[in-house]
Amino acid sequence: MTDSLLLRRPALTRHLGPVVAANRRLASRYSNSLRAGVPGGLEDLRACGLILVQPGGDELELVLGILRPGAPWKGSHFVLLGSDEEASALEELRQGGALACSVAAVPSRARDAVILEGDRRAVRRARQWLAEGHLRCLELAPGGKPLALLGIQTAAKLLTPLLDSALMTLRAAGVGSRDARRLLHEAADAAMRAFLARGRQGWENPCAPHRAALTSRRLEAAFQAVPELAAFQAEIYRAVQRHYGPEARRLEHKDSSVPARAGSIT
Repeated sequence: MTDSLLLRRPALTRHLGPVVAANRRLASRYSNSLRAGVPGGLEDLRACGLILVQPGGDELELVLGILRPGAPWKGSHFVLLGSDEEASALEELRQGGALACSVAAVPSRARDAVILEGDRRAVRRARQWLAEGHLRCLELAPGGKPLALLGIQTAAKLLTPLLDSALMTLRAAGVGSRDARRLLHEAADAAMRAFLARGRQGWENPCAPHRAALTSRRLEAAFQAVPELAAFQAEIYRAVQRHYGPEARRLEHKDSSVPARAGSIT
């Protein structure tokens, strides 16, 4: 719960009502941590306009087990908060007539962006609640949450090994550490600015026919000097060639348009 959106944006708990957990002691602990809400029971949730479900780790099934005795939840609006799971993870609540959506924070400088998806009316109500925390809401297409999280992960996590391999290549060439980092920063910054300004059109494919021979010679030199590093980079270039090469064909798809607790917003 330490990185909960509710803790990062206290305004979201301004109208927090009953807090329900596996037992009243836990509910009291969560309420104290949030400095909002009061321990309550399942029946107290029915009067709430929005019910927040925030499982800790892999505890979603435990939370659903807490909610089952109160089923059916017809007409209730549930928000699955801070989970990688989609709103479909609350399907058994939906089958009882509930509406559901999911909300997850995504990286941003101001830590003010969230993605959300699910039943339209639940999303609309969640947007109104999130507005109290001055959060930017990015609504996803059905089934889009894993894709969105993968896209963010690709940018956030795969750049590091690429930059590290580029840095090691510069160091192997005899460039000093400070100068290598400066060169790397300038090259990466220029590439990022070009991409943000022009997208793929601002990129020169190193595997294009008129550059393939030059890239191959550079890789051959790297295999002589730093074979393991060269093998890693060669795999990357092969992947680029497969994806962007002249023989590649892009498939186009039309756009489709508590740790162990349930908390509520009245």
